[in-house]
Formats: sequence, C-alpha cells, structure tokens
Amino acid sequence: MAAKRVVTKATTKPAVEKKAEVKAEAVKPAKAAAKTDAKAAAPAKTASKAPAKKAPAKTQEICMQFAGREILDKDLLDKVKEIWTKELGNKVKDLVDLKIYVKPEECAAYYVINGDVTGSFEL
Repeated sequence: MAAKRVVTKATTKPAVEKKAEVKAEAVKPAKAAAKTDAKAAAPAKTASKAPAKKAPAKTQEICMQFAGREILDKDLLDKVKEIWTKELGNKVKDLVDLKIYVKPEECAAYYVINGDVTGSFEL
C-alpha cells in the first residue's frame, strides 16, 4: 500500500505543478498586455485634455431702461473716454480708475476719473 501512496503523491504533484505553471504563463502575457494597453491609452488621455480648456467668458452687457429710453453701459464708457481724450486732452491709457453714476430722473450721468476729475453729461 505504501507504493500506491507514493505513486499517487508523485502523480498529483506534477499535475498540480503543471497547472500552476500554466496559470503563471497565462498571467504573465495578460499583465504584459495590460501594461501595453495602459501605455497606449496614456497618450489618448493627454490628447483629450487639450480640448478641455474653458472658453473665454462671453461679453456681458448692462442695459438700463427708463422712461422710454435705453442706455447701455458700453455707451456710457465710450462717452467718458471721448470726454477724457478729446475735451480734456489725455490719453486712454492714463484713465486708471473710473466711476460712473447714472441718475435717470435727471437724464444725466456723472463721472469721477482717477479720483479727482469729475463731470457730467446728458443722457
């Protein structure tokens, strides 16, 4: 009986070892394929990041309507720049700080340029 046990053990060990070898060989190519796939997928990720840039914000506009009139913020700014350059003889780049106050009940806009130049104009 001892001989049978030895034979049985001898035949089972190589069978188990063969299965383990087969599994190890099967895993190695799968890991290599996964690494290759990861390397191939990496450039695709960087390429997809480039179009992900945010588009610049659209231009915003403020429109005030009062007593049948419509006044745009852009028009007010252009008028003050015109006064600053043509009437006062300054350059646009010298206009650093600008505050415009609109008083619709008076149909007028008041401005303060660089903290010391003040004035008004009719709307």
